Amino acid sequence: MNRDYGECLTDETLTEYLEGGLDPAVKAASEVHLVACEDCRSQLAFFMHVLRAEVTPEEANELERIGAKWDNKTANKRIPERRSFPRFVVALTAIAAVLVIGLLSAWIIRTRSAEPKSAREVVQLLLMQTRPFESRMAEQPYRPIVRTRGSGDPGVSFPLLAGEMTRFSANSHEMGRFYLLQKEFERAISYLEIAERETGAGAAVHNDLGVAYLETGDRLALDKAGEEFLHALQQDKSFAAAAFNLALFYEHTNATSQAQVQWKRYLELDSKSDWAMEARGRLQGLSH
Repeated sequence: MNRDYGECLTDETLTEYLEGGLDPAVKAASEVHLVACEDCRSQLAFFMHVLRAEVTPEEANELERIGAKWDNKTANKRIPERRSFPRFVVALTAIAAVLVIGLLSAWIIRTRSAEPKSAREVVQLLLMQTRPFESRMAEQPYRPIVRTRGSGDPGVSFPLLAGEMTRFSANSHEMGRFYLLQKEFERAISYLEIAERETGAGAAVHNDLGVAYLETGDRLALDKAGEEFLHALQQDKSFAAAAFNLALFYEHTNATSQAQVQWKRYLELDSKSDWAMEARGRLQGLSH
């Protein structure tokens, strides 16, 4: 493990990286780790061959030529070849390791402006890729709810991103949001309750703490959720996320008439966004 750049990448993460399946935040963090970790670069080089098992005749000839050159240079220090790996595979892996370093450097230079530069940006990039639950976190861009049997996104390596959050010196609110996205509600609540007690805690903190309470499914926590959404709206009457969540809260507590009133209030704040379209659908569902 490299403590400065988080945990080493898993085989699954390396595979997703090569196949282009990682979200931008995880990809950026992976690039940083790969530059620093020789073990992970070597493993990535190996996967570069594994994921593309077929080699064209031209590539095979070139690799044989390079392999022959390598043999000539290391004639006196030759290591017996493993039977399971032909010489051209070993050569390909060595070439890939060199290419990885070069490609990583080029990619980092080309996309540095798109990389997250703060803990807040890490969380926002994650929110752009997934919607973990029905309720709405502060500054959350709209994404439709996807009903799946799986409990998480395989492209997200939260242990790796935890290193990034530490590197960016994330505050209590940011760490709470980070764990909330993972549905680690107890840890999220502990951080968000600290953030709520801090001087200057605004509507966003109360809203996100309310989301954490609401999503636990615990009855006592559910009552606290409603209080937090109301507190957020007391601080900012136009805070749309809290207005949205308060309507959800009333639905969860079977207060149908209050939910209908609250959805109408939300639509007075927001009548044109995708969130508003979802709110209308919920309001219509309560009317039937």
